[in-house]
Amino acid sequence: MPIERDFDALALGFFLPQEDPVSSKYSLSLKANTAWEDLYTINLHCREGDFSKLTHVREILLRSQDSLIWYAGVNILGCAGGWTEMTAALSHLQKLQNEEWVRFHLSALIGLSCDIRAVPLLVKLYSIGTNPDEDRDQTLRELSYLLESDDGPIFYSRDDQPTPEILAERVDSIRSSVADGLVGMKVFEARTLDVVQLAKGMLAKLEAEDAQSERFHRGLLIFEAATGVNCTGLFNEKGRDRRLDAVAVLEEFLESDQLNRFVPGQRYFFGHPIPD
Repeated sequence: MPIERDFDALALGFFLPQEDPVSSKYSLSLKANTAWEDLYTINLHCREGDFSKLTHVREILLRSQDSLIWYAGVNILGCAGGWTEMTAALSHLQKLQNEEWVRFHLSALIGLSCDIRAVPLLVKLYSIGTNPDEDRDQTLRELSYLLESDDGPIFYSRDDQPTPEILAERVDSIRSSVADGLVGMKVFEARTLDVVQLAKGMLAKLEAEDAQSERFHRGLLIFEAATGVNCTGLFNEKGRDRRLDAVAVLEEFLESDQLNRFVPGQRYFFGHPIPD
């Protein structure tokens, strides 16, 4: 197994700095391994299309107060878990939702489902939020990532911090408009989630030098999860995108023979369709 500090990379994506081919031989043992080893092993199972181990992530998170563990756990659970798995985990983790930092991570978990059904769950989470700069801010970001193609009224609600009732009204009209145009339930930035179109959109933003950091990072995380294309090296130590490297990675994907395997409205993890 890799050394523990390498596992920190899982808080940002799904690859380690150096992948260990022997790691896939390690068995999942929630008693013998560290939380990082278990999360990485679950990651490896999901890469092969085996999502059955995801149920263990909620137990790992319940035992930990390490922020990086939570980022990594939410990433794998949110990006590889279907709606049923996500809502089951959410029900399990809600016993901790009185904690502000937990609500922050639950917002991300719900948002990563890329599902129009996530909207009322996020509005409800906002209603019990307490910190306009932390948990409420993250909830508004997640709503915006789902329902707005760019920063709009929901995103800028971070400035005026509306009451839950006003936010619900603000979101409802936008949600109805977005839902009318969806193929199925899967959505990102107000459109049917489509891996190929997502890659094209990110490439266009890079070429126009309009890659907004947090929104662009979320798109790249979804892209890496869906395709299994390693995007770890596309950011420098300050978290800024390496524009030319990112352009090269996206162009290579868009010129590959992999495009036909990704159906609009379907979520994937490393090319494997995620059961809902």
